[in-house]
Amino acid sequence: MTELKDFVYELHRYADQTHTLKDKYEKLTDDEKEFVMSTAPEDIETPNQQHHPVFSWLENLQNQIDNS
Repeated sequence: MTELKDFVYELHRYADQTHTLKDKYEKLTDDEKEFVMSTAPEDIETPNQQHHPVFSWLENLQNQIDNS
């Protein structure tokens, strides 16, 4: 269970970081956003797109743990 708690803790930190990155990305101009994404690997989504699945994952995981 300790490893699971550690994982949830790190996932929470990762979710917080994706939120921060999303906020910073949203403040960029359209040209800056285009530039940033042009340098990203093809399979990397925008910070806006990354943010939502991570928070959904964290929420689902916490709900499953709470209901166990």
